[in-house]
Amino acid sequence: MKKIQPDELFGTTFGTTVLSGIAGIGKTTMVQNFLYRWATGKIYPQIHFVFHFKFRDLNVIKEETSLKNMVLESYPYLQDVLDRIWEKPEHLLFVFDGLDEFKDRIEFTDSDRNPDPRVSCPGPEGLCPVADIVRSLVHQQVLIGCSVLITSRPTALESLDHIHTKLWAEILGFFAEGREDYIRRFFPDEKIAAEVLRYVKENDILYTMCFNPSYCWILCCTLEPIFKHPEHKQPPPKTITQLYSSYIYNILKNHPRESESPREVMLRAGEMAYEGVCNRTIVFDDDHLSHHQLQPSTFISGFMMEILEKDIG
Repeated sequence: MKKIQPDELFGTTFGTTVLSGIAGIGKTTMVQNFLYRWATGKIYPQIHFVFHFKFRDLNVIKEETSLKNMVLESYPYLQDVLDRIWEKPEHLLFVFDGLDEFKDRIEFTDSDRNPDPRVSCPGPEGLCPVADIVRSLVHQQVLIGCSVLITSRPTALESLDHIHTKLWAEILGFFAEGREDYIRRFFPDEKIAAEVLRYVKENDILYTMCFNPSYCWILCCTLEPIFKHPEHKQPPPKTITQLYSSYIYNILKNHPRESESPREVMLRAGEMAYEGVCNRTIVFDDDHLSHHQLQPSTFISGFMMEILEKDIG
């Protein structure tokens, strides 16, 4: 196993790179950092255009579309120059973030439905399902010479087993120094930062889980009011259950929303989340909310990081 930097994701040659990692480990943040460094001229000057898509957003496309339509939907200002951009695909990079969140399975190997992958998508302007567009780019059947970066949780990597890739990379999260650095940066007060860090290190369960940046953020958010206001004598959490209970309690207390019964809403949301874990559901839509008698109310919106997207044809 070799530790690499963002400017090593494609090595000296380009093609398809797969970046994997568990939930909350920093895949999307890594992509954002990659795009920022490229846009500021720090890495990959040979890439002239980057087209960034999230599979979660692509889920709203219900009918056949084209690569051109997908690009112009996100980058309408390229309308007059896109045809010229296609002329040099070796300078193009397509980023597809969150394969595990895509509603359809993409068969990157030959399938009964599409036995000849060479005709899966007839060019960048040809109409076909989104899955076929992605597969065609990966297999170099459209815009030959372009590069592709795909991120995914491990649960969706099986479909990528047989594709030709330049690199498979995995985000492992924070090592010891990364955890300490994050906590010190989170708390501007050095004294509080030292107290929090000492407490976390003394608790093996909390410290071990801090390898995950999302978990580390939740932990710091939960411990912040406790260590900032010790006079309240609220005991800091020692278990995962206590941590999340305290986190939800602080949200309800400090960021209330109008609701008939916050308790009932939280119970239904918890039930939906539990079923999501059992069924490996990553993205919840209107049907999931309706099934659990939930509405995108102002109360729920306080807990949701993403708004519901309106379906488009």
